[in-house]
Amino acid sequence: MCRYCVEYGGGTKWYLNPDNYRDELYGSGAHEATVKMLTGVQKNSFEVGAMTIADESCPDVYSSDSLSVALEQMIGHGGQVVPLEDALKIIDLCKGPFLLMHCACRRYFGKTDSLRCLYLWGVETALKERPWEKDSKVLSKEEAKEFEIECDKKGFLHSVWHAAVDSDGIPPVVMCHCTATDCIPTKFRLSYGVVNAQRKGEYVAEVDLAKCKEGCKEYPVCMHRCQFGAMRYSPVDRVMYIDPQACFGCGLCRSACPYGAIKLVDRSSYPSLVDNW
Repeated sequence: MCRYCVEYGGGTKWYLNPDNYRDELYGSGAHEATVKMLTGVQKNSFEVGAMTIADESCPDVYSSDSLSVALEQMIGHGGQVVPLEDALKIIDLCKGPFLLMHCACRRYFGKTDSLRCLYLWGVETALKERPWEKDSKVLSKEEAKEFEIECDKKGFLHSVWHAAVDSDGIPPVVMCHCTATDCIPTKFRLSYGVVNAQRKGEYVAEVDLAKCKEGCKEYPVCMHRCQFGAMRYSPVDRVMYIDPQACFGCGLCRSACPYGAIKLVDRSSYPSLVDNW
């Protein structure tokens, strides 16, 4: 576990700690301000401003460390990739209802706008202060789970984001379902090395080479699901290899394998990955 889980996880992962879902936590200090910014009338200004800054700054990131330094200081710990089973556990930890809203990254930079941000908190605020977004959808707990399963089948990453890190905790506020081609934080991580923009998950994928070789006779169906370039196919051995240093532990390759040849294991089982987030 990274230090955030150690400090705020209560013996488990920070996003699975029930104490981080307390009602009073979302309404206190920096948490309240972040919730209002993400769900209230400030959301448009925040999105446009953030997207504009990103668009102007990213091309210059290789000639200056200013963007990386600024993001590290501002967010400390950004979103984190989670597999489907943890996404469903997060739903269970929330009271509900949930609100499915537009994805800012796709709205301003993506090819197709879509409802892919599932808000875990602030539903009443969003409905009251953002009446113009008439296509947002209120989901029950069961509907939210069905949405998570649907996203996994289609190959969308699950990532959980919080309402600020403070001494009293890290309350999860939204789960995003993105792709490396459209997601701004994921682009920051993969293209510019900004670690805290999108942290790796708590797991890493492993391949059972015997099952893989026995099952796949042609080009493997799992490879195209990897958003992070962590999978390598050997045409000689006819098996898939996974680079644990590049794997984010999303589990999308696992769900695509029809032979059960891929599993997720705890990242800490690899000594070289203990501090690789």
